[in-house]
Amino acid sequence: MKFRLVGCAKVAGLALTALCFMPVLGTAQTAQTPAQTKKVPTGYGLDKDQPFAGADPNGTGLPWKEPPAEEIEAARKKPTPHLADGHPDLTGFWAPAGWGYAVSAGTDSADGKTHYTQRRQEGPVQPPDKVAELKHRLEGSNLPPYRPELIDKVKYLGSHQSHEDPAFKCAPKGFPRVGPPTEIVQVPNEIVFLYDTVNSSEQNAFRIVSTDGREHDASLNPSYYGDSIGHWEGNTMVIDVTNFVDDTWLSQNGTIHSDAMHVVEKLTREGLMIDWQLSIEDPKVFTRPWVIERHLIHGLQGGHALEEAPCVDHDYGHLVNDDRN
Repeated sequence: MKFRLVGCAKVAGLALTALCFMPVLGTAQTAQTPAQTKKVPTGYGLDKDQPFAGADPNGTGLPWKEPPAEEIEAARKKPTPHLADGHPDLTGFWAPAGWGYAVSAGTDSADGKTHYTQRRQEGPVQPPDKVAELKHRLEGSNLPPYRPELIDKVKYLGSHQSHEDPAFKCAPKGFPRVGPPTEIVQVPNEIVFLYDTVNSSEQNAFRIVSTDGREHDASLNPSYYGDSIGHWEGNTMVIDVTNFVDDTWLSQNGTIHSDAMHVVEKLTREGLMIDWQLSIEDPKVFTRPWVIERHLIHGLQGGHALEEAPCVDHDYGHLVNDDRN
């Protein structure tokens, strides 16, 4: 009996102790919640994780995701800034919805100030949503209009991208595959387009568009991004791009082009929105022009979104001597 009484006392004491500490524990958990759920800037792109994009609404098969219609309209209704010459000011960071990769993992920096997002891990077997996206991307309603004799070749290349894509062999994406500009700098006589390509085989890319009335330079060698000259038509900047190399793709779908490709790019700013249109002509491979349209929304006032590309060393381990080169 005595043993039982002592045991009961111990149990009662433990229970009383637990009751006394329960409010303290509850308070501690409540105090930690804001730290666990605080919003910190992401380390890539916009200040939010980008969901899996899937194919775009108008069926081009390109992964440039269109912003929500309500966001486009809200941005369009804002005041449009103009330069001293009366033309719209295109300067700023512009947010297309990017490539829209799947984000499933990430971590905060050691100081807790930045959240670095990561792509979802994919194994040998693609997840169902990626399989559906790849299928839809090859069946869009506005795919490039290839000549009949090239369709089988394009399908083969698109189905064997990991072995055939020039971008997987360290070639630049080139224009227009690089997509809409990430940031625009507009100065007298030229406009500079900056592209966040840190996530691809090349480091951040750029284009310089001459707007001083010059013609195309016939002495230039063909290049990945072509020769760009621009002029204003009302409130629209019209850019004529020619002189391309023929060893890039227009997208990851095996969409080849020839050295005869000619691109007309149009940017019309309304409020905090740019209507971005491309018309791609290539008489050697297309039966008609291929027209693409996207909307870009102004963002990150006063900031820059371009990341520095990380350095990945490939050479140090292959050094065979200890002296200088």
